[in-house]
Amino acid sequence: MSINYAILGILSYKSMTGYDLKKIIQDSAFMPWSGNNNQIYKALTELLNEGLVTNVVQHQEGSPTKKIYSITNEGLKALREWVLSPIEDNDIKKPFLLQLAWSSQLTTRELNMLLDGYEEQIKLQLLMEKNKKQETVLAPRRTPLEGVVWDFISDSFRRSYEVELEWVRELRDAIVGIPNANDANENAVDASEKLQEDKQNEIMRYTIKKHKQLCYVHYNDTGSKLESKGNILDIITALAENNTQFVALDYGALSKSFVELREGLFETMLQKFSMYHIKSAIIIEEADGASKEFIASIAEGSNFDVLKIFRSIKEAEAWFLSLKK
Repeated sequence: MSINYAILGILSYKSMTGYDLKKIIQDSAFMPWSGNNNQIYKALTELLNEGLVTNVVQHQEGSPTKKIYSITNEGLKALREWVLSPIEDNDIKKPFLLQLAWSSQLTTRELNMLLDGYEEQIKLQLLMEKNKKQETVLAPRRTPLEGVVWDFISDSFRRSYEVELEWVRELRDAIVGIPNANDANENAVDASEKLQEDKQNEIMRYTIKKHKQLCYVHYNDTGSKLESKGNILDIITALAENNTQFVALDYGALSKSFVELREGLFETMLQKFSMYHIKSAIIIEEADGASKEFIASIAEGSNFDVLKIFRSIKEAEAWFLSLKK
């Protein structure tokens, strides 16, 4: 599906800036977007040249000027013709299935780990779908019919995740008890590797904090540290289960790998938190002795809307509350 028609569809609802269009398309689960910001503006230029949209420049005192795009009558006509056009084939590709296709070289334990990872990913997506952290930016309800259609569009993703979970369960039932020749080599795995693996899979402990109208997840257990990318998914799952988008992490709950910016843990956390609209605070008190290099690196590489460093949990709570207003 061309992004041009996605833009026409959005503008048929109301006029918007290019930035507003980018945010809606970026956050949508079904609208096309390559991740390249220029794609939006290139499409708008094409639509302008074709006379399907117009724009006006809006001057703002003390703020940059902005262009407001609106759909034309020709644009509405083109959108309607496209909606009535033959339906394109669904292009559903699952990279996981390619991994699974060649899993015959794995031991039973390794295959179960592969399925565990995929199942956790689907559960996470399902939880996030059920517990929306923010109001949907675009959910037209100009008529009762339009409201029902958009509700069912959202429901489509929830149902697909539930079907996928059932598929994983059926696969587990189908392969249980089937002999696996690779299991004979299982004992050859070094014990220290298994110990490290168990440590990587350990779920971080947390507490739920409530402050005024705020609810957030607090990781303050120094005996349970952020050691792996799996721990980052655990954090997101905990947020979804507790229906909150706010998380605080004490410096003592961060592993040496995270603090030294190794293994891509910080980059992964920032990427995932941005994707799920999570607001995170790292609490670094004076007594923690965090290096200036670490603080500077985090501050420089982090996104202001996603992560901030604070000296106390009270400061973090104040920031969380300001975001709820």
